[in-house]
Amino acid sequence: MRAPGKCPRLIQITFQKGIYLPEIDLWLDPPHSRQKAFISHAHSDHVGRHREVICTRLTQNLMNLRNAAGRRTQFSDLEYGQTLQLSGFELTALSAGHIMGSAMLHVRRIRDGASLLYTGDYKLRAGLTGQPAELKEADTLIMETTFGLRKYVFPTAAEVTRMIGDFVSKTFTEGGVPILLGYSLGKAQEIVAALRGIQNPVMLHPHIEKVSALLAPHLGPMPEIRAWDECNPRGHVLVLPPHVPQIQSLKEKFKCKVAMVSGWGLDPSAKYRYRTDEVFPLSDHADYPQLIETVERVKPKIIYTVHGFTREFAADLRAKGLDARALGQEEQLDLSL
Repeated sequence: MRAPGKCPRLIQITFQKGIYLPEIDLWLDPPHSRQKAFISHAHSDHVGRHREVICTRLTQNLMNLRNAAGRRTQFSDLEYGQTLQLSGFELTALSAGHIMGSAMLHVRRIRDGASLLYTGDYKLRAGLTGQPAELKEADTLIMETTFGLRKYVFPTAAEVTRMIGDFVSKTFTEGGVPILLGYSLGKAQEIVAALRGIQNPVMLHPHIEKVSALLAPHLGPMPEIRAWDECNPRGHVLVLPPHVPQIQSLKEKFKCKVAMVSGWGLDPSAKYRYRTDEVFPLSDHADYPQLIETVERVKPKIIYTVHGFTREFAADLRAKGLDARALGQEEQLDLSL
């Protein structure tokens, strides 16, 4: 408990090619190999071959599946709601709602109660797979702001599911084969979940099938899945990662219609940028209203923004009278507090 009337010194943060908590000797999703790191989720841009890793068991399993950990990496599992004591601090994992296994990290200094919440990549709205996010109040908030502009307001998952269903139905009616594109971990599983109500079976690209097989016990009901056979795709919905070479040959042979599934689908130019027939705005990140909601619920004294529109969102928060700063805008920025 915090002593009445006392304002504790905020937990120290430094940024030097990554976010570092020197009082704990802990890095947060560092891009380079480190001695000790918290890994929020298993996307390739957030993992590395560190000596010691704190993460959820599902993230560990996904990292091992994708050969993202070093042979000598030592893992410490930290499940949702579980607390680990380290160097005079309590570390608690909270669901991030981003992809399966993703976690936020709440840090509390035991001697005076000073606290910090690191969101990693996250979203507040319920997705089609995985657990919803959980927030906890903290003095310092380090938050991801990929969609930190006012124009980014996502439709509900139910609305995007209807869009995808209409696209699939229309493509079949026109005698074509629908192809839905999404990254192998996270987005692909959301796409398959969005197809639960369709009558046609689904083919998953081998990269996606490999990840989905590991996640299967956590996914709930799924549509009928059949083995990948790119020579006989008619009558199936195909789910592929972007940029695999099979896409062009499938389009040429089978009158395919292709749709990307991405939060960037809110941008009018998205389908031209992705060179697809459609882009459906289903995202595993928080949109602008959810970013604002996060700040309101966490009630921090200071906010650091990371990833995406960091400067713009921090400026919006300062206009509201909050202490907000874009983290990591300089090559070397020491933010000892």
